[in-house]
Amino acid sequence: MTDTETRLDTLLAAPAASGPSYAADGRLYFLCDAGGSAQVWELPAGGGAARPRSEHRDAVSFVAGSPADGSAVFGRDQAGDERIQFYHLPERGAPRALTADPKTIHAWGAFSPDGTRLACTANDRNPAHADPCVIDIATGAFTRLLEVEGPHELPGWYPGGSAVILSTAPRTFESNLIGVDLTGRSTDLTPHEGDRRHMNPRWRRDGQGFWLLCDQGSEFLGVAFQHSGGAPRFLFAPEADVEKLEVSPDQTRLAVVVNQDGYSRLHVLEAETGAVLDTPQHPAGVITKLTWHPDGTALAFDLACPTRPSTLWHYRPGEAAAELLFAASEPPAVLRDWQLISFPTFDGRNLPGFLALPEGTAPAGGWPVLVWVHGGPAMQALPNWRPDLQMVLSLGIAVLVPNVRGSTGYGRAYAALDDRELRLDSVRDLAAAHAWLSGQQQFDGQRIGIMGQSYGGWMVLAAVTEYPELWAAGVDYYGIARWKTFFERTGPWRVGHRAAEYGDPVRDMELLERLSPLHKTEEIRCPMLVAQGMTDPRVPPHESEQIVQALKRRNVPVEYLTFPDEGHGFLKRDNRRRVYLGVASFLAQHLRPDRG
Repeated sequence: MTDTETRLDTLLAAPAASGPSYAADGRLYFLCDAGGSAQVWELPAGGGAARPRSEHRDAVSFVAGSPADGSAVFGRDQAGDERIQFYHLPERGAPRALTADPKTIHAWGAFSPDGTRLACTANDRNPAHADPCVIDIATGAFTRLLEVEGPHELPGWYPGGSAVILSTAPRTFESNLIGVDLTGRSTDLTPHEGDRRHMNPRWRRDGQGFWLLCDQGSEFLGVAFQHSGGAPRFLFAPEADVEKLEVSPDQTRLAVVVNQDGYSRLHVLEAETGAVLDTPQHPAGVITKLTWHPDGTALAFDLACPTRPSTLWHYRPGEAAAELLFAASEPPAVLRDWQLISFPTFDGRNLPGFLALPEGTAPAGGWPVLVWVHGGPAMQALPNWRPDLQMVLSLGIAVLVPNVRGSTGYGRAYAALDDRELRLDSVRDLAAAHAWLSGQQQFDGQRIGIMGQSYGGWMVLAAVTEYPELWAAGVDYYGIARWKTFFERTGPWRVGHRAAEYGDPVRDMELLERLSPLHKTEEIRCPMLVAQGMTDPRVPPHESEQIVQALKRRNVPVEYLTFPDEGHGFLKRDNRRRVYLGVASFLAQHLRPDRG
């Protein structure tokens, strides 16, 4: 076994614990991938060792503890096809299937207040449309409340369970809330003008209104309260996005997470006024899920950072700091942290990002660099646990993770800078990142590679076709090669939202063809590695196959890795090992100074 294999096995053996959710009896459910893929685990209410409660090869996507007892509901798909099925997990014993339609996507919503039903969306009627539905947990009876058009989410219930809240999201920076009662009658809860976001609704128990995250009149999402039929009244509005909101069981406090330059910051607010009650100390990193203990005395959350997989933390309001609640293992030793940086681009802006350096001093001529580009585009690269990038650093290759224009987390205006005809300006930002790296003595400007996944894969293909002279190597995970064929083959439920972001596949076809790297493959000079999950419903294999075939016709060096049991991402540990080792070998060959 090589040093790289040994190092990678150590990184992959460090399990992550995430997605915590308390049940009514105080037990804490969460996801842990100690067995090779994310499965349901449980921390007993009275203390004791954590234990697994599900056992599948395919990853579990979420788990939610019941508000009525110690049971839970979780969801998983088959081989990454995203057609989520629900399972009821009793307090003791094996899970029981609540849905059994392998052609349907069931998107989790919420338990009813009494815990007897769950609300979700389902696209069984038409693959492009996600209808609000209710499932009786005891009998499995399925009721469609309303037929709608397009993608929707279902974030909650009215008090007493008389209606559900449906969220529409026709565009990335627009989401509206609709009340739908159990007869299918609907009410607009957030009337407004313009494209604005209304998210995370949580009804006050008296039914007079709800807390939510909103950006009406602001660049950023803040915490507001909205009386029925009224306008949002802002309670907490920092100059940054508030990304998470959970109301305490007695509804006197709000737990919120603020995105500060990509790092999560937990605050506890007074529910009526929004005054900050606590800002507990916790490690720098990324929080994805909050959950209140049913008695309101504690708050649990997950937290990941570049040097450690996600762990579970426990905070009691009034205390100075959160405490570690659960870690599946000790973190691997000698890992490299990321530092927040900025670099100039073509229009005078400074763009944010993260930089990680290998251990030791730079070699003569400088470190080679891998530029890692996030997907989306309406997403943000976060200081998260990335064993693949830690592996790259162990090879003596520095890593730059930019948040180019179009990224979220920096306000609405910044996210709109790459819209439609401006799309290639974000690729110019990647060229600016290359120029910034090349201008620093510690980096080797002749050995800079680029890597990305999904839309980030399109960014890689765009970079190596628009600026072919810059890049020494490219790694494309399931990237979009041609927009026309992407829209023809992607899941029907994604077409409307993606068209609003990328361009209409009919009306804007000329623009989309101009933005398709497949038409410019004659420009590609650098060797490429392409990886693809063969059940991917978002970016189907045809996109990767087209680019690989085009490169082979031109005798450009290309490696193609395929995974028959993965979809949009590599979730199983053995598959991650294979693709990460492939990347390590590829980068060592084309970027390492001692290999050239």
